[in-house]
Amino acid sequence: MSLAGDFDMAGRDQWMTLVEQVLRGAPFDKKLVHKTHDGVAIQPLYTGDDHAGDTSLPGAAPFTRGSKVVGGAWQVRQAHSRATGNRAVLDDLGGGADAIELHIDGETSREELEELLDGVPATVPIMLAPGSEAAVWHLVDLWDSRGVAREKALGGFGMDPRDPAVAEAVANTLNLNYPNVLVAVVNGARLADRGATEAQELAGSLADGVAYLRACEQAGIDLASAADKLEFRYAAGVDQFLTMAKLRAARRLWARVTEACGIEPAAQRQHAVTAGAMMTRRDPWVNMIRTTVACFAAAAGGADAITISPYDSAIGVPDPLGLRIARNTQLLLREESHIDQVIDPSGGAYYIESLTDALTSAAWGLFQELEAGASLPERIDGAHEARSRDVATRRLPLTGVSEFPDLDEPAVDRPSVVSDAGLRRLAEPFEALRDAAEVGSSRPTAFLASLGAIAVHTARTTFSANLLAAGGISAIGGDGYDTPAQAASAWRESGTPIAVVCSSDEVYEERAATAVAALREAGCGYVLLAGRPDDRWGADGYIHMGCDALAALRAIHERLGL
Repeated sequence: MSLAGDFDMAGRDQWMTLVEQVLRGAPFDKKLVHKTHDGVAIQPLYTGDDHAGDTSLPGAAPFTRGSKVVGGAWQVRQAHSRATGNRAVLDDLGGGADAIELHIDGETSREELEELLDGVPATVPIMLAPGSEAAVWHLVDLWDSRGVAREKALGGFGMDPRDPAVAEAVANTLNLNYPNVLVAVVNGARLADRGATEAQELAGSLADGVAYLRACEQAGIDLASAADKLEFRYAAGVDQFLTMAKLRAARRLWARVTEACGIEPAAQRQHAVTAGAMMTRRDPWVNMIRTTVACFAAAAGGADAITISPYDSAIGVPDPLGLRIARNTQLLLREESHIDQVIDPSGGAYYIESLTDALTSAAWGLFQELEAGASLPERIDGAHEARSRDVATRRLPLTGVSEFPDLDEPAVDRPSVVSDAGLRRLAEPFEALRDAAEVGSSRPTAFLASLGAIAVHTARTTFSANLLAAGGISAIGGDGYDTPAQAASAWRESGTPIAVVCSSDEVYEERAATAVAALREAGCGYVLLAGRPDDRWGADGYIHMGCDALAALRAIHERLGL
């Protein structure tokens, strides 16, 4: 007996009828549909009719992991450098990490590499982050000196697939019989950290992968062997559905490329790293939540290896707690939540399947344009500007930075590191304001001229205090004043040059203009009003939901002389 047997079948038409009753004439597309920065429309409801793309079965190639891993588990790959040191490497391996990724440059000597890997078992995969050719030879020399058989060596050289020497490196690796060592890394995550959309990251990585195959083909290397020496790196962000769909789309796209090259559609090896652009220096503990969501999405999306950035990585060299939390987040998701026990967990979900279709189509179209000579950097800059506008208006809120900032949060101090010149962290503009506000011995303040009872003004008073705190400015006053004159008198005693009038629309009709005038007469040179702009009130500026919070805060900073 069917549990649904006593109910009439409902379809999209019946659902739309109910939705229209609730919307009461408001446009459906404006209220219930939003678009990604690639222009992909995210609908409020999906059915089987929305998935008309690739007919591959969920749980089958190209949606399964590309690496040969036991039990289908992903590899927990921890990132280290000379700054973190050997002790941290050993702690991670002792705590359950499967592999080590080394971020070292050409100035790292053979002796420094040996010291960094002292005590690391030969069975541990050592992956070089995209770096120098010198580091590759140091690693090979270290393996040889430790008596690691070439067929037993595990890891990757991390070479840039656009490097003219990469084809020669592939040939050497094949000739020297390193069957378990990857040669090159297509680093799509670097594009994401510059501001690329999901489709731009996919298209750019696809273009680099094709350039790699062309170079290997010209060098006379079998394409199937060349493809087997390649890994793709993608950024995992806080939008779990977009991350899952992006990884699934990447597999489908690469299968299409390899098939077009005349070889068996090859599974794409994927290394997901938590997006550097989403990390914050302020309230860094929130990063633990961001990276947990990103890790879950990467695992559910089928990544072969995952690297989580420690919560304090945007501040400087991560401390032992940051490294341990990053490692254990993966272990909890894998060993206790058993996410790896489900093959293609999002397969068959109409929303994810539709999103995968849309990203695949958008990325393939852009890839074809890149092959025809289009410029990707200019498009990435445009995407970054659009996302930055969303951050500035708080349409894209950053918890602990642009929303719900804690002015009294304890300082987190870490040894500094050389920052990635290409990384564009979304929180930086707000963090710069916080830094400027903390230069002096005392915190700058602004007065909240709240009118009426608490129940009347509290919504806009709270909104204003939150916005001011995002710029490092402490709100004072705000208890509520019965008359504009009382508010002006309280402002005069506050000692701050800024005042923000806060109350309801009804109160504004009666007292907004009077309150602004009273504050001016009391000597206030900069009066803001919490609400939509209205020339009747005569304020110097207006703050409200959807306003450019960065512009408003910068104007306040200028008035405060910060």
